[in-house]
Amino acid sequence: MRTGCTHSRKTRAKAAVAAAVTAAATAFGWASAAAAQPAAAPAAKAAGDCGTGLPGGSRATSANYTIAWRADPQKIPVGRHFAVDLLVCPKTGSAVATAVAIDARMPSHGHGMNYKPTLKPVGENRYRAEGLMFHMPGQWEMVFDLRAGDTVERATQVMMVR
Repeated sequence: MRTGCTHSRKTRAKAAVAAAVTAAATAFGWASAAAAQPAAAPAAKAAGDCGTGLPGGSRATSANYTIAWRADPQKIPVGRHFAVDLLVCPKTGSAVATAVAIDARMPSHGHGMNYKPTLKPVGENRYRAEGLMFHMPGQWEMVFDLRAGDTVERATQVMMVR
């Protein structure tokens, strides 16, 4: 006969799974939302209001999210590092993203950036990416990957860099 509390074993198992997901997310360059949010985070900003805290920024959308983002500096320089502040807003009825990744690519040339940015949570549904660089002028796509559970969605925004 087994002894011990089933609830405790389930709680430990959930904690172990959460730790494994966080470790995998870190290994693949994902920023985990858990580090920036309390366990019972308040409801996220509505997608329609997304970006009001990032004046002068841009938006990218996917089926379930709106991403408001702003480059720092706002005029992205060619051949120099820049940062991106972003706010992830789930659309009505969508789950809060548990991990976020950012990248950029130049589809017409078949390549991306020469540098891998770092992305850190800085508040509720807010992140800061540093170390991005567009090494040449032309048409780029800013790419945002959002994970909620086992589901990953991608939002992109096309931009001209001169």
